[in-house]
Amino acid sequence: MQKCLVDWDTTLFNKNVFEIHDSDSFDRRELKEIDNSCYFDEAFMSFMKVNNHDLEKIHYLEELGFNYMESQYEVEKSLAVPYKVSPFSKHCSLHVLDYSDTKTIENIENIIITAFDTDRYYLDPKLDKRCSGLRYKNWFLTSFDDQNFSTYYYTSRKQDKIVGFLMVKTEPNEVYLALGGISHDFKGYGFYASLLIDYLNYAFSQGNKKFYSSISSHNLEILNIYIYLGFSVVDEKIVMRKIYQ
Repeated sequence: MQKCLVDWDTTLFNKNVFEIHDSDSFDRRELKEIDNSCYFDEAFMSFMKVNNHDLEKIHYLEELGFNYMESQYEVEKSLAVPYKVSPFSKHCSLHVLDYSDTKTIENIENIIITAFDTDRYYLDPKLDKRCSGLRYKNWFLTSFDDQNFSTYYYTSRKQDKIVGFLMVKTEPNEVYLALGGISHDFKGYGFYASLLIDYLNYAFSQGNKKFYSSISSHNLEILNIYIYLGFSVVDEKIVMRKIYQ
């Protein structure tokens, strides 16, 4: 078990944020020492992702002053055949983002900053809500430097507006469906399911068959979409955090 500095969050808060990496073993003394080291290293916050069934560890973290932030569900699916075309597909177009297209990048940034109100950083009463969108914006922009990441966006053919976007990471044997969101103008109509279907069908046509994602328990609407599309929940982690300052 060890801790590491989370560069993105440390830069965001301008204070040290650490992630404590879990291990299969549970040593109270070791966990207490790591918690104390966070004090010595002037931590603003630390967090830890724990297996949902490890109640003894969760309860001890509570004794140390950690609080629940969220559950994270890992979902996956092996696609054998493409999905039936969504009714929205005839009204929308799927594009891959060109990183030189500054106007589209700005539009996606605006969605990121305004659309995520179910994130643990947004909901936590001890954190500034603005940090949630800025954190995701940073992830989006830094993904440009990783050749394994691509961003796809959905546009309305009639209105010529960006409906939503999806970041994906192509790995050796599977595709990670990362950050995605829908513009407030198009929320509540089923566009995200259509965006996923169109992307998954495209990826399947390129030879990709295995997909996975990680979804917050605060975002049940998105989790239900994945379940509707046949994804299975294969793992659950509990995120615990402690504020030191």
